[in-house]
Amino acid sequence: MCAFLVSLGLAGFLVSTGTPARAQFYDLDGAYRCVTKADPACSAEAKLPPPPPPPAPVYTGPTMDSVIAAIRVKKLTPGDMQLLEAHAEQKEPRAVEALAWCKLNGVGWPADPMEAFFLYGEAAELGVPNAKANQIAIFETRLTQQQRQAVLVKLQTN
Repeated sequence: MCAFLVSLGLAGFLVSTGTPARAQFYDLDGAYRCVTKADPACSAEAKLPPPPPPPAPVYTGPTMDSVIAAIRVKKLTPGDMQLLEAHAEQKEPRAVEALAWCKLNGVGWPADPMEAFFLYGEAAELGVPNAKANQIAIFETRLTQQQRQAVLVKLQTN
């Protein structure tokens, strides 16, 4: 009984404050009235905040970490190869070294020890540890005599 009296008292207070009634935009009568004539209560009710901007698109393509993981299992996709070459062209040391290893071992590309030799040289210039030792090892163990001659000629002309 006490709760009923409190709610009745609250309702009486709200009615006695004298606040003007607002149009109910979302009932059929209010919606129709707002469509047919200009009513200040309708325009105030219809103003909505601007929608939030759409979320940034999530990049789902390969990353350098996923490319390195694919190299470890020797399964590069064309997208992996493209990303690796793009990063190597930008002189990213890790990408240059990974590309050299792929070219040496025929992962993703046909094996090309001469190209691997030059890529390891580039990696050494970029400060990759052991790149120079890898370049020497390729020269001594992976290149044929003709390829060694071609490498020497190219190094002398550059």
